Amino acid sequence: MRTAIIIFTVFRGHFKAWQRNKTTLFWTLAFPLLLMLLFGGLFSLQSDKMDLYIENNDIIQNNPSETSLRIIRLINQTDSFNILEDEGDIEEQVRTIVIPKNFELDFQEGDTSIKLIMDDSHQTFSRTNSLINGVINSMNIEKQSVKQPITLIQEQISSNDLSFIEYFVPGVIGIAIMSTGIFGTIGTNTKYRKNGVIKKLATTPLSKFEWIIGLVLYHILIGIISTSVILTVAVLVFSINIVLNPLIILLIISGALTFPGIGMIISTVVREEEEADAAGNVVTFPMLFLAGTFFPLETMPTFIQLFAKTLPLTYLNNGLREIMVFGNYQAALWNCVIVFAIGIIAIAISMKVTKWTDL
Repeated sequence: MRTAIIIFTVFRGHFKAWQRNKTTLFWTLAFPLLLMLLFGGLFSLQSDKMDLYIENNDIIQNNPSETSLRIIRLINQTDSFNILEDEGDIEEQVRTIVIPKNFELDFQEGDTSIKLIMDDSHQTFSRTNSLINGVINSMNIEKQSVKQPITLIQEQISSNDLSFIEYFVPGVIGIAIMSTGIFGTIGTNTKYRKNGVIKKLATTPLSKFEWIIGLVLYHILIGIISTSVILTVAVLVFSINIVLNPLIILLIISGALTFPGIGMIISTVVREEEEADAAGNVVTFPMLFLAGTFFPLETMPTFIQLFAKTLPLTYLNNGLREIMVFGNYQAALWNCVIVFAIGIIAIAISMKVTKWTDL
């Protein structure tokens, strides 16, 4: 009971300090939001045309039939698609139109169809479906003697295609948890050392375990607050679909163990407040740009991918993305276990190297 009260007191002290500190509020809430809105806005200014693969099987004397070419031209005239040649691997293609054999002949007879192959859970499915149906209707009008000579057949596939903002939002949450954990812990410990606060704590019954657990609980709450704010803004501004699952809380807890633990370790060698930010940047900047926050690791050189797999933020980002975007519980849980294990190790090391008399 006594330990619980002390831990709660430490937690409450950190939380009150967070509420009063404008700089901490900026890095916890404002910075991640500005980052998301800036990059999300920049990428939204790019062409909103969607890639559309065409598999044209209506070949007459080694050339596409005129009717099949006409429907492709009408699709192109919607000015909504980048028309691409079929690459054969349907599951790797976001959306594919399949024009069958004998399409022209069956169209003349008033009984044919084209197929749209796409993940119907994709955020652009409704728009794609409406545009293709519009093209079909315009051709059907020509055959007034037949009620509906062309029909649209829909075939569902599983696709991991993401828009930039869908990919980026979990990374923004990871950045918020990492920045708060590392910068907040280094800054707090350095400030308390300079003011002599922690040396005074050495004369109290407060143990290092109680101090660190209170700090971790504080970071869990801040992580939940940051995540809630970021997701709310992302849904309202960018209309993205997010899968909510209790595993998100476990990932936040794992991050709240890992990054404050790293911050505690670093703070044992940082002696001046002026050095705190520099020390934090040395650790956070490589993770910020190399942990798959902005772009998939697969697009990076092999040696960078190998380095990225040593960074805890990589697994936090992957875990959040797997559960929030793909709803892949198993993959998210595996990443959560890795982050949690790193966190336990970081906390254990920080408790070992932290000495009240040195702080």
